[in-house]
Amino acid sequence: MKAALAYGPNDVRIDRVDDPKITSPNDVIVKVTAGGICGSDLHIYRGHFPLPEGSGVGHEFVGRVEEVGKDVKNFKKGDKVIGPFWVSCGSCHYCDEGLTTSCLNGGCFGFGGLLGDHPGCQAEYVKVSYGEGTLVKVPESLAEDKNDEKTLFLGDNISTGYHGALCAGINPGDTVVVLGDGAVGLFATFCATLFNPEKVITIGHHDYRLEIAKQYGATLTLNSKNVDEVSMIKDLTNGLGAHKAIECVGTTECLQQCYDMIRPGGTVSIVGLFWETFPLNITDFFLRNLKLTGGVAPSFSYIPTLLPHIESGKLDPTKVISHRVSLDDVPKGYQLMDERVENAIKVIFSP
Repeated sequence: MKAALAYGPNDVRIDRVDDPKITSPNDVIVKVTAGGICGSDLHIYRGHFPLPEGSGVGHEFVGRVEEVGKDVKNFKKGDKVIGPFWVSCGSCHYCDEGLTTSCLNGGCFGFGGLLGDHPGCQAEYVKVSYGEGTLVKVPESLAEDKNDEKTLFLGDNISTGYHGALCAGINPGDTVVVLGDGAVGLFATFCATLFNPEKVITIGHHDYRLEIAKQYGATLTLNSKNVDEVSMIKDLTNGLGAHKAIECVGTTECLQQCYDMIRPGGTVSIVGLFWETFPLNITDFFLRNLKLTGGVAPSFSYIPTLLPHIESGKLDPTKVISHRVSLDDVPKGYQLMDERVENAIKVIFSP
């Protein structure tokens, strides 16, 4: 089969690899019908998380079940499934608690030995270990391939945005700031509105992305290339600062901005994937009674909650899709997202 493989910084290629095979009774082989390039994949592309040459990459996919191991009872050939980005066994202590991204037997697709050595999903087929604990069946209303673009992002971006909003502990009347205008930031904007805050303010660098944030419910958007966002947030809140901030970028600069614009007693929720250290002033953190939360979204646990918003049409995830490419053109997709050219937001592919 064909698959996207990483060979070092700025070097993703489509090569031929062996078709995956069932090796465990809990395995499921999925024929990928659609997949995406995630902002987290760019960390590998940029060399922040080096992988051995020829490692499979990608962790966003939907597809149809091709084959199942003998212990798999809940899936059969032909079922349309969503692939959460994190493999989870479904039976350990943390899976029982719904914290599937802390699974004692799991890990992330497409991050090599760094996160469990699971295969990449930018491929024609993918083997899913612990298929019943990982995959989510798509409801009949969305099971046709033409709906793949609506369900694809539930496995990561939408669930991650929801995790950021949920962890922030948003209350009615709050002012919520979302830092980041990538797919996760845009979906975090939508998800923040589900908790009935007074204001949702989305901050980013790109006007074309911030227009989508408005469509997803942002009360106000700020382009940080044009304004001092910290001062603006203070002005908008009578000098107090925002109640909650959701960090969706994963950089020291962005997290520092969250701290600078949050009020005492406020909460900073992190869902951006960090690769650099952050010099936290713990004395200031302590004296301001701040809360720091967030982490890796347990998508498997959130998808049932989020699916109805897509089924009803309340959330149209396709607004974030900027480019549609073939699997052969996935390397070009990485370049588009890395360089942020051609108004790139989210690149998806079909094998």
